[in-house]
Amino acid sequence: MLILVGASATGKTEIVKKLVSDYQIKKMVTYTTREKRINEIDGIDYNFISKDEFLKLKEEDKFVETVCYNNNYYGTLKADVSDDKVVILEPSGLENFYTVFPNELMSIYIHTDKAIREKRMLERGDKLENVIMRLAKDDSIFDINKISHIDHIITNNSDNNIDEVTKQVYNLYMGK
Repeated sequence: MLILVGASATGKTEIVKKLVSDYQIKKMVTYTTREKRINEIDGIDYNFISKDEFLKLKEEDKFVETVCYNNNYYGTLKADVSDDKVVILEPSGLENFYTVFPNELMSIYIHTDKAIREKRMLERGDKLENVIMRLAKDDSIFDINKISHIDHIITNNSDNNIDEVTKQVYNLYMGK
């Protein structure tokens, strides 16, 4: 299983879309309680569920990992895990996956400079106050020096470089 980790607006979602479309890697569709963004599709981008539904699944021990990030819950169902998939996780989710599946994972940290991430968030329509809050939180949550189990680091600072970054991710995953 391939795991991508990175702060907000590093390009993780776009990389996953390209891995699916260009390299036929399956996307693990995780669960969230956050609101859908424009152009997101339930069951494709995320499984969008209510907080009550999420907490019920959590209580029933259905998730490999869960996290509350920016006041929204995210989680990955145990039943959805398989070797031929890619998933986006935050650091505590990565840690939980390694606890359950220590020898079956490759993790890649996607790094993007903070100014570029801010620009991307504003361009996709995030509210300024949310952008400021997320950037501040991400500084501590996604500090690469505090994250265990990162196998590779790739920098994604260009908006026209997604094909090349995706190819780098794929080649690392396939051992090329």
